[in-house]
Amino acid sequence: MSKKSHILLLSSWYPTKEKPFLGNFVHRQAELLSTKYQVTVINTISDSAVIDIDTEEKISNGIREITVRHSKSKSFFKKRKEQANAFSHGLSLVTEIDLIIGNVALPKSWQFIEAKKKLNVPLIYIEHGSFFRTEIKAKRNIVEKYLLWQLKKNVNEIVAVSDFLKKDMQVDFKGRDIKIIGNHVDSELFSVSPEVNNGRTEFLHISTLDKQTKNAAGIIRACSILKKSGGNFRLTIISDEDSSLCKELAITEGVFNEIDFVGPLKWEKTVPYYHKADAFVLFSHYETFSIVLAEAMMTGTPLISTSVGIATKLNKNLGFNVENNNIAELATTMMQITSNSESFSKKEIRVFAMNYSQASILQKWTTLIDRYVD
Repeated sequence: MSKKSHILLLSSWYPTKEKPFLGNFVHRQAELLSTKYQVTVINTISDSAVIDIDTEEKISNGIREITVRHSKSKSFFKKRKEQANAFSHGLSLVTEIDLIIGNVALPKSWQFIEAKKKLNVPLIYIEHGSFFRTEIKAKRNIVEKYLLWQLKKNVNEIVAVSDFLKKDMQVDFKGRDIKIIGNHVDSELFSVSPEVNNGRTEFLHISTLDKQTKNAAGIIRACSILKKSGGNFRLTIISDEDSSLCKELAITEGVFNEIDFVGPLKWEKTVPYYHKADAFVLFSHYETFSIVLAEAMMTGTPLISTSVGIATKLNKNLGFNVENNNIAELATTMMQITSNSESFSKKEIRVFAMNYSQASILQKWTTLIDRYVD
């Protein structure tokens, strides 16, 4: 049997004991790639409890994870030196790397470039973050601008998780080809939801509840309109972050009794909520991909979403697009679901979602990676 090619996976976002949901999709990407390649992850973390460097290694689901903790510092230059020492130590623990995949440019893309120079192997960069959004781009500091400029010079391949994100990235990576490889969904775990009729319409929303992008407040206000219109419904909001502000708004809007707040939940624990839902609601101002949309479709659940991430120009057989921040339109669309005036084929939605299955996404990665490894 031929030896598996060895991939070093780096990321600005990666789950830790303190933040188990941070970049969990990158960890799942590593798990997917490990079914075909040897995968090592190096993750550096600042830690006030560490004086110098503390290293932890483990094998998890076929992935070798090297976590290097280093001391914290308020000084930019001292902090960068400590980061560099920690990363250099991590690199000293890996051998025979064939390819580097760097996830999320800021703030750690300097590690992608450093690894490429030291290991003398190709670098594939894939973006998931919203750093290329117009409003955020205007606020970039000089260090972030320099990091992106360096990345453009040193990267072999650039990947975006959606066409939506690719369009925003093209301004910074003008003249470079940007490929599309989305995140994957476990098609066995996220099975087609059974038909359930409990006498009311069930809506589902899952997000971090970030006020800048997710607009959960808009969904709650739409529920208030829906209630006043006589809609018989229930909304479940699942989040791994604090939901207290949303709860307060639900009380103010008179819909607290119509909304269940749940979470945090592990990935697999969300499946029954998709199964129960008649529609998944996403009212975000911006999404680069939105894994929850793919998960919903994998269970055959129709969508109500703004034109973000993979819901840009949503096929009418999959659900509805609504205008960004148009609460009245969202309420009207939710009413269409509650009145059963629209019907969707779970099978047809599922078939489309298979574009994000493990097999489909792994094939895209394999096609790209095998251009650079034996």
